[in-house]
Formats: sequence, C-alpha cells, structure tokens
Amino acid sequence: MATRPRFPLFHRLDRKAVLVCTAIVFGAIASGFIYDMAVRASFNPLEYPWYVHVHALTYSSWLVLLVWQVTMVRTGNIETHKRFGRLALVILPLMLVTGPMVAIMSREAMPDPDPGNLTFMSTQFTNVLGCVPLLFAGYLLRRDPATHKRLMLMGSIAITEPGFSRILHHPLYEWLGDGVARYYFETYPGTLLLMLAVAAYDLRTRGRLHPAWIFAFCWVFANEWLASWLYYQDGFWLSWMRALTGH
Repeated sequence: MATRPRFPLFHRLDRKAVLVCTAIVFGAIASGFIYDMAVRASFNPLEYPWYVHVHALTYSSWLVLLVWQVTMVRTGNIETHKRFGRLALVILPLMLVTGPMVAIMSREAMPDPDPGNLTFMSTQFTNVLGCVPLLFAGYLLRRDPATHKRLMLMGSIAITEPGFSRILHHPLYEWLGDGVARYYFETYPGTLLLMLAVAAYDLRTRGRLHPAWIFAFCWVFANEWLASWLYYQDGFWLSWMRALTGH
C-alpha cells in the first residue's frame, strides 16, 4: 500500500516566513500597548501598580526570547538557540501565573467595575490558556523541528489579542455590534488572520497542513470561542467573577 510522503521539513522560504510572522506578533503587541498608553496619557498621568509591571515584564521577556531564538536560527547559532530555549521553563510558568493575576488584581482595585469589565476576564484567562500549553508543548517537542516551529508560532500568535484588540476592537464593535459571534470577530481578528496565514503558507509550500497547526488552531479557536460565549453569560460567569474579585 502506498505511503503518504513525509511532511517536508524545510523550504527555502521558511526563514523569511518565520521572521515576518515573528515581526508581526511583536509589532502587533507593541503597537497595541503603545496606542493604549498614549490614549491613557492624554487623560491622566501614566501610573501602573506593581503587578502590571510584573505582568508586562514577563510577557515582554517571552517576546524578546522569541525574537532572539528566531535570530539565532537565522544566523546558524543552533547551540545558542538550544541553550537559551531553556529559559522557557522559567518564563512560561510565570506567564501562566501573571496573566490571571493581573486580571484579578486589577478588578479588585476597582471600586465598582461594570459587568462587561468583569465578564471580559474570560478573554484574559483564555488568552493564557490558549498560548502557554502550546508553547510548553513546543518546547517538549523541540527535537521535531517542524512541530516545534509551528507550536511556538501558534502559541505566540495566541497572545496577540491584547495588542490587536486595543486598536481594532472599538471600531469593529461600532460596525458589528453585540453578540457571541460578533464578539469573536471584534476581539480576535488578528489572531485568526495570522493563524490562517500560517496555514496558507504550509499549503503553498508543502501542499498540506501540518498536524501541529491543525491541533494548535483548534485549541486556540476553542479557547477564543469559549471566551466569547462566557463574555455574555451574565448569570453564573458574572457571579463567579464578582466572587473572585471581591465584588
């Protein structure tokens, strides 16, 4: 019986494609937060509590590590890439903790948060759940370069929502309005397009999708759809978030 050809490990365009994807991830998050800080600064002086700084440092560390690792591969420093990859074992657990931490503590500090602000924690929680397990799986599967590369890219794409939505959510909401499906497309257009771009690249260069992409897409999409559904649950979810934040 004929066997299916093995998924091609490398393509001459891979280095450029990974670099472009990494640059978009970094640029989307950086530009979103820069825009947010500029808007905040136009009304009040920028003052953030300590837990926001810890959260920002943790997630920024991952972005810096991602760029560094891509650079090491592009320049042929594979051994350096492997050594620095161990930093993931430090950064990923911190991401898993500081993501929910900043979501909870920022609401605790609010005198009377509105319901939408509390139910939005579904997006903050699932952003962490969508990215960290994929990144950790990518680290564990580092001996399989094709799988490792796609899990690391897809896991990093999963944390771009805060960057994209700070710029795109309000205009898209004005256009699309309320609703679970509408919320998904208002909040996650950037992550969806980037994930589909990775799929389009594999189809163009390999003629099929890698199983790691299929798994990662389903995982991220499921988490994002769950967040969209929970956002509109004014019963049990809102009650849980009120209890969690002391309101």
